[in-house]
Amino acid sequence: MSDASKKTDAGKEGEEGSKPKAGKKKLFIIIGAVVLLLGGGGAAWFVMGRGQPDEAADEAAAAKAEEKLKAARSFVTLEPFIVNLADTDLDRYTQIGVVLEVENAEANKKVADRMPAIRNGILLLISSKTASDLTSREGKEKLAGEIAMSAGKDLGWTPPDPNALADDGDDEPDPKAKDKKSGDKPKKESDKKAKPAKPKAEPPSNPITAVHFASFIVQ
Repeated sequence: MSDASKKTDAGKEGEEGSKPKAGKKKLFIIIGAVVLLLGGGGAAWFVMGRGQPDEAADEAAAAKAEEKLKAARSFVTLEPFIVNLADTDLDRYTQIGVVLEVENAEANKKVADRMPAIRNGILLLISSKTASDLTSREGKEKLAGEIAMSAGKDLGWTPPDPNALADDGDDEPDPKAKDKKSGDKPKKESDKKAKPAKPKAEPPSNPITAVHFASFIVQ
């Protein structure tokens, strides 16, 4: 075989051998692009999905905690109250059946232990009302709230003072007032150090979570 024929045959073999290699190279490029796309999508999911707080999960956890608290509650039925009302023009009285909803078994036991004091507080409260105070829905709801407050206090609960202001103890005198006396220039707002706000302590909850009326008669 001549040298020209050998070169021709070798060239053909080289072309045939290079075709599958080129195909494999393209396949690797496509696979690499797909992997990059998947990797980018996974990173985006991590940043957008897991990097941010899951509000739905927080709400579900809060709802579950609330259901757990409700499940721990129990009811205490008191003997009916028959009380003369505070009306002066006519002799009026009321007969009311009261059911206390308490937050847990411990509060239930406290109610049983403090029952005489609780009944006394409710009797005094109802006897201070007139018939007109108790005939409307609003009047009944107001009485229920007042009974919860009275019974809660008898169990040792102290209601929060609505007029109390948070005192962090870090109040400083007005710099302008000091500057007027000393003649110094007032400090810039940027010179003042920002003080972190102190978290307010949650007030204790009333062990009496609700008051229900089993009966309500005004005569």
